[in-house]
Amino acid sequence: MSNQLIQEAPLVGIASKLARAFVKAPTGFGLVERSFMTHVSLRGDPHSKAFVDAVERTLQLTLPAGQAMAHSPHGCSAVWMGPDEWLIESTEETGPELETALRSALGGEHHAVIDVSSGFTVFELTGSKVRDVLAKGCPLDLHPRVFPVGHSVQSHYFKAGITLLRLDEARYRLVVRRSFAEYCCLMLLDAADEFLR
Repeated sequence: MSNQLIQEAPLVGIASKLARAFVKAPTGFGLVERSFMTHVSLRGDPHSKAFVDAVERTLQLTLPAGQAMAHSPHGCSAVWMGPDEWLIESTEETGPELETALRSALGGEHHAVIDVSSGFTVFELTGSKVRDVLAKGCPLDLHPRVFPVGHSVQSHYFKAGITLLRLDEARYRLVVRRSFAEYCCLMLLDAADEFLR
């Protein structure tokens, strides 16, 4: 089959749904994969001033607690994952760079820093129907009163464990293990099908 015929052949299945998701992004639902974001797992004692100060100097942000997220001026963010654990995201620095910088800054402090970038992928979801799509597979109440902008939660989407971040009024980031990425994408697009017609 020639290249011309391949280009003119109709898209089927997931490719067709994904193409429509991109086209419909300004209205009801849009999905884009951000597969090469940096993710570093950071663990340490949030009650240790030395630990907190070293992280803040390195990342230029204050480590969040609860469901809050924190952002730095240079494209780095921290997501609270538990009492002594954060997920550090970056669009500017690589995992090894962040891992090295944090290890160096933390010195003798009790800590764990692991580049987990290769284990996760990110779906950015946009549009007025995102909450409807998420509600089909996520058991949490995602109403803005409960899940406001700037917050994150850990849950599952159908059978895939996820970390969900609310970036602004109609933009969410869904972090999922790479082994569940295709499944999660298919479930998102299936749930969004009624909004993509």
